[in-house]
Amino acid sequence: MFLATCNRSDFKGWYHRKNGEWLHYSKKKLKNDTIALALALNDLGLTENESVGIIAPSSPNWLIADFATQLNHACVVPLFPNISSENFTYQCSDANVKILVIESIEDLDLPLLDNLKQFNTIVCIEKESSLPANGLYWDDLLNAGYKLLDNENSKEWVETQLDTINADNIFSIIYTSGSTGCPKGVELTHRNMLVQIQNIAPFFRFDSKKDSCLTILPVAHVLERMAVYFYILSGVTIYFGDNPKNLSRILREVRPTIMIVVPRILERLYESMTTAADRAKGLKRLMIKHAIKLAKIKDPNKPPCLMHRLLNLFVYKKMRDAVGGNFRMIISGSSALNKSILRFLLNIGLPVFEGYGMTECSPVVSANCKQAIKPGSIGKPLPHLDVKIGENNEIQIRGESVFKGYHNRPDLNANIFTEDGFYRSGDQGFFDDDGYLYFTGRIKELLKTSTGKYVSPNPIELEIIRHPLIEQALVIANDRKYASAIIWLNPVGVRRMLKPQSENYDIENALESPLVRDAIQRHIEHINQKLNHWEQIRKWTLVGDELTIESGLLTPTLKIRRTAAEKRYAEQIEAMYS
Repeated sequence: MFLATCNRSDFKGWYHRKNGEWLHYSKKKLKNDTIALALALNDLGLTENESVGIIAPSSPNWLIADFATQLNHACVVPLFPNISSENFTYQCSDANVKILVIESIEDLDLPLLDNLKQFNTIVCIEKESSLPANGLYWDDLLNAGYKLLDNENSKEWVETQLDTINADNIFSIIYTSGSTGCPKGVELTHRNMLVQIQNIAPFFRFDSKKDSCLTILPVAHVLERMAVYFYILSGVTIYFGDNPKNLSRILREVRPTIMIVVPRILERLYESMTTAADRAKGLKRLMIKHAIKLAKIKDPNKPPCLMHRLLNLFVYKKMRDAVGGNFRMIISGSSALNKSILRFLLNIGLPVFEGYGMTECSPVVSANCKQAIKPGSIGKPLPHLDVKIGENNEIQIRGESVFKGYHNRPDLNANIFTEDGFYRSGDQGFFDDDGYLYFTGRIKELLKTSTGKYVSPNPIELEIIRHPLIEQALVIANDRKYASAIIWLNPVGVRRMLKPQSENYDIENALESPLVRDAIQRHIEHINQKLNHWEQIRKWTLVGDELTIESGLLTPTLKIRRTAAEKRYAEQIEAMYS
């Protein structure tokens, strides 16, 4: 598929942002670099029962390494630079990783450096990287491959490798985040992924001449990787951003029409848009404030009123222009988006479509799209999938994009499918009368109080973080007599509240501010009115720590690591029950 796209006349290649500049990868370079790297990897002795680990930021080189490995009938194992030393060693050993492709030695956390001797070869993409004893530079490996490319036998080898790829061969082993217990290696086949992207096509139609796609999430994550494969199938131009922190600038530079995001990115965009009211004065300030209020409460499915159309000219259009002004689709996955933020984005004219999936399903199970959208739902299932609600309201999935099992884990594989072949997702949900799927929580995260009552934390946490002062929340209830919560302050929201009151913003002041604490308490009391008495948040603790992947509190897809957070804040949790 990739090589065929490189031969398309309408394919314009890819771009990669590096040091503030956009580097172009022509279709000729993409194709030739992939084949040359495949030959070089074969020359290093890579075989089909081995794997190549990739631990690098998203870039065309990541995908070149991916396809070159697949051409060798070997497996790709995506890895993250902040992975724990224990998990890194386990995953590389479990998947038989012989060659490791990294951006730079200097990007790795110190504990990982002691584990590099276990590989036959370390390939460093960055020329300025230091080189270990078993290391090679990317450019040197490519040059070796290009020399092999001139050999007639090499061309025959490439053709043979292409002809003998089997649809049911495993092309990648993707490990779950391992937030609890031992990481599980999800085995995905060519068939799994190809069926997935073919069945997404009717949902999201792209135009190779008009659409441009921005990749800002790590392609090591299955959602972004699948999206890139779909972009390839569609022949559209891809722009690989360098850092999510530069997103505002990148959006204005690229003006993309398509982007995949996680809710946290949309929450940041929402904050940047709504803070415009704080900088405005007089009548303009009042107009922006009214526009924000209207966008947060209006039903996006109802036609716009006259006031909405006027605000679109003077406010909403400027908000859209600030993020490129060109979006046709923003697809959000990984976790649920705050309902009021979703409503706001839809009402200002940003077409946000929520979906649902998991690595084991390659990954999309259901999605909203232009033809069928119901805000608040996670859309309708892809046409090739059978999705049903099983015992305990569990979402269960069967179809050709669903994996066959975990790598080297017969202990798990015996119980993950029902007798009639449905994958047990561990997630809870329901269908409405129109066939839209809704996610309500995770069975594996059901918390049981010491009184024997069950608390589903996910819906409660989503309600808590709807408040502009709150960044994230973690409900605690397991083996406890009542439910409590750790609440992370949102620095943007807190500054906006305290500045008009002439209070200096300081994290310690914010944590103790009566204004802040009273506002959060009123919010918690409002939520408690809608909960069963055993689910109600009886106590909460406010923290001001920054939530980052590097801190170990967030997964690579920006979801909170429950076990790590409970361990980090054990003292504060105990204080709520003492």
